[in-house]
Amino acid sequence: MTDILVRAEGIGMRYSAPGASTVDVLEGIDCDIAARDRIAIIGPSGSGKSTLMHILGGLVTPTSGHIEWPALGARETLMPEQVQFVFQSPSLFPALDVLGNITLPLLLAGGALDAQYRARDLLAKFNLEDLADKLPEELSGGQAQRVAMLRALTTAPRLILADEPTGQLDSCTAEHFLEGVLDFAEDARIALVIATHDAQVAARMARLWSMDHGRLDKSAQEMEEA
Repeated sequence: MTDILVRAEGIGMRYSAPGASTVDVLEGIDCDIAARDRIAIIGPSGSGKSTLMHILGGLVTPTSGHIEWPALGARETLMPEQVQFVFQSPSLFPALDVLGNITLPLLLAGGALDAQYRARDLLAKFNLEDLADKLPEELSGGQAQRVAMLRALTTAPRLILADEPTGQLDSCTAEHFLEGVLDFAEDARIALVIATHDAQVAARMARLWSMDHGRLDKSAQEMEEA
C-alpha cells in the first residue's frame, strides 16, 4: 500500500482584510500526496497556490479543515529531514556562501560529518560546482533558484514543495535542470509538488492540479511523464 505523506480535508484559509472584512484565500480543499508523487499545481497569480503549499508543508495552519501527515509524523518533526521547501522569493542566507547554504539542512539534521562532501557532490551532479564559494548577492536569479533547489534535495527528504522553482530560468536551462531534479528525486524516492506557470514543467509531472479563486480542481487528465 502506498504511503500517504499528506492528507488534507476541507481545508480553508481566511484572512482579515483592512476595514474588518475577511478574504477567503482557500475553500474546501481535499487532497492527498502519496510517496513518490509528481504533482504540478497550476493557476493564475493570486489563486492560492502558495498558501496551499505552505499549509501542506506545515508552515501555516489553516483556519478550517483538517490536515495530517500519516507517513511523516507530527507537524513539529517535518523539517528538515521529512519536508523541504523551495520558495518563490529569495531564501538563501546572505551571510553564507553557496556551499554553506546547501550544507545547512544537513547540519541541522545532524549530518555534520559528511555535509560538505555531500553538498559538493550535489553541486557537481548539476554542474554548479563553480558557484560553491559565491555569496547569494553574487548569483543571478536563476542561479539562486537552482541553489535553493539543491539545498532542498541535499537531505533527500520524503517530500519537496517547490514554488515556481524554474521561474527565472530560460526554457532550455529549465528543462535540463528539471531533468536532473526528477532523476535525483526518483533515485532518492522523493515526492515532488511544484507550483508553476510553466507548461513545460507541468507536462513533466504525473498529476495536474489546478487552482482558481481558492478552489482546487484535481479532475484534470493525468499527464504522462515524458
